[in-house]
Amino acid sequence: MKRAVIYNRCSTEEETQMNALAVQAAESREIVINNGWQVIDQYIESESGTTIHKRSEYQRLLEDMETDKFDIVVIKSIDRLMRSARDWYIFIDRLTQNQKQLYIYIDHKFYTPEDSLLTGIKAILAEDFSRELSKKIKNAHKRRQEKKSGFNITVPIFGWNKISKDVYEINEEEAEAYRLAFALAKEGKGFYTIANIMYQNGIRGKNGKRISDVQWRKMLYSPKAHGTVVLHTSEYNFETKKKIQLPEREWIYIENALPPIINLEYHQEVLSAIAARKRGRVWGTTGNKKDVGLYDFSGKIYCAECGAVYYRTAFVSGDSRLVEWKCATALKHGRKTEKNPYGCSNCNVIEDTVWEILENTCKKQYKELFGYEEDMVEEFLVLLGEVIKDNSMEHELVKYEKELEKLKKNKRVLFSKLMDEVIEDSDFKAANRELSERIHEIQDKISNEKVQIGQNIDYETRMMKIREALQSGLIDKAKTKELMTRIEKIIVHPDNTLELIFDKFKMCSLLHMYHSDLSDNKINHQISPILVKYTHRNNSTKKREYINEKILELFQENSELMLKEIPDLLGTSVSYINTSVKQLKAKGMLRYVRNGNTHTGKWIVNKRK
Repeated sequence: MKRAVIYNRCSTEEETQMNALAVQAAESREIVINNGWQVIDQYIESESGTTIHKRSEYQRLLEDMETDKFDIVVIKSIDRLMRSARDWYIFIDRLTQNQKQLYIYIDHKFYTPEDSLLTGIKAILAEDFSRELSKKIKNAHKRRQEKKSGFNITVPIFGWNKISKDVYEINEEEAEAYRLAFALAKEGKGFYTIANIMYQNGIRGKNGKRISDVQWRKMLYSPKAHGTVVLHTSEYNFETKKKIQLPEREWIYIENALPPIINLEYHQEVLSAIAARKRGRVWGTTGNKKDVGLYDFSGKIYCAECGAVYYRTAFVSGDSRLVEWKCATALKHGRKTEKNPYGCSNCNVIEDTVWEILENTCKKQYKELFGYEEDMVEEFLVLLGEVIKDNSMEHELVKYEKELEKLKKNKRVLFSKLMDEVIEDSDFKAANRELSERIHEIQDKISNEKVQIGQNIDYETRMMKIREALQSGLIDKAKTKELMTRIEKIIVHPDNTLELIFDKFKMCSLLHMYHSDLSDNKINHQISPILVKYTHRNNSTKKREYINEKILELFQENSELMLKEIPDLLGTSVSYINTSVKQLKAKGMLRYVRNGNTHTGKWIVNKRK
């Protein structure tokens, strides 16, 4: 009997999602049993699928995969496993290396090598969908914050009790402890001491547990203490899978959002006292180990000159963004010169350019791996069409709307009973508060469902865009992503040459998996290090080359075209065009010939690039 383990995941901890997770867990166990397999373990968690760092059950699955604990991993669908294309390829690589099988029960099939690109594209599209949905939700949330239409605190806050949506009253017992903590801080007590004193006095958090020194620090610094709620202080960066702190100028302040526990003047006095104790301290910094392996090239790019690893840097100016990888020695000691022999003078490499090189090189070197792109596009569109046409979200919306109508009816009945003196005023308030909170909760769910349904409205347009994406390089992107997991090192040489070194074991298993008839000699030849020339071209260089090429095309089509007409035709400035024309003249690619002594003439294109 085959041994199977099950992985179940839902993205939030809302009650409805937890119910869905329970249904999914029971459903998957039933499927495993019906297939005649033995259930060895079940990994269940409620976390986002865009990152793997917080998913303890997923990490446990990866660890168990290295053992002989099971034969098959069972999942409902790819997006239940993850929504990151990079993490998908790492998982499949681990699965292949340990000779395990993956069963996707929504498709009623095992994952096979032929599914490699198809499932990879699904992961990429799932990642893109999550990114777009994240942007829309983020923008909608920001608009609500800017309008100050609500502050949407989702967790209980010490010192207050929630009455209804955005309405709080002071919890006097907790507020008294809060005020005591401020008094202790003003006297000079540290946060660790405050936490101990509070715990010894029987003060506990909303969850009944000890309030740590870190929590007391946050509470004492928080402007909530004097009634102000600060919004939009951070946002989730989908690319780095991290929450980033926003500059203070973008923060949104809602004053008098909460009844104050202390006044603003006293709060400022306490914070000034805390700041006075901190003066003169020097705080050190340590590297964040969580950043290791965060990006596709992390730990893979090395310097041939000094042997150091390359680190990722990003420069943002307006709407443009330049991501470069630089030698660690150069970052630490600077460029190598006669006066600075400890530095490194090796070149930086631009991330986008390296990806282009990899895509072109892998496509040429391993083209026999994937020879069925057209069939795969059609197969994928058929599968995706069925998903997009799925009306399960409409059913969920109808269910929520029915529940909302029922709750509103119950509220009207409750009010009638109060008017008829059937129930007491205190009972009415408690029941009415509970109904109001549930109504707000259901209204939020309806809004979220409508946002998601909006993604599926224009079926034909969506399918056309997806087809265009698949045919315009998405398959090559998936191919490069998969082969990227088999690259052991990318060595940067001082002569602007990149040396690609593949993991022989991983590549042999992959090549044999797709083409069992390939000879070992041919495989060894393909896996040998590949040398490719790297041309350092950042975004501004690419733009200049593009504009120069367009100018030559325009003058070839119409040699009498006036120079002042070109800026409007190419959508750029006069000075930018003048600089390009000077460059082309200096290279001997363009010249202007006058008609005798007149002010007229024509442009001659001598040669093309």
